[in-house]
Amino acid sequence: MSADPEAAIADWAARGERQAALTAELGERLQQAQASAESRGGEVAVTVDHSGGLAGLRFSERAMRLSPTELGELILATSRRAQATLAQQVADIVGGVFGAGSETAAFIGNTYAAQFPEPDDEGEERDRR
Repeated sequence: MSADPEAAIADWAARGERQAALTAELGERLQQAQASAESRGGEVAVTVDHSGGLAGLRFSERAMRLSPTELGELILATSRRAQATLAQQVADIVGGVFGAGSETAAFIGNTYAAQFPEPDDEGEERDRR
């Protein structure tokens, strides 16, 4: 740290401005984040927004052959896969803005990963039975 108090304050202010700019950039990029997944059989396609909420839902003709219970379970399973993809996208976005090894990237990435964990590979098939 410089012995000159004015230089130290100017440096601190510049770092604060840089952090604010990075935070604003992150906010804009996260607001645009979306992720999609399709069921393994192609019956359902789901898109989630930056918060993991449903942003789009599409059914194929095959979906109409499922019972309401099977269709609901398939939508949920596919949504979980889209949310897990979103968590990885968010980690990539934050890592790109703040640096992959930064505490900020680790914190936000881990928060999304905990909220939207990778579903087990057999969950969708089990849900359809």
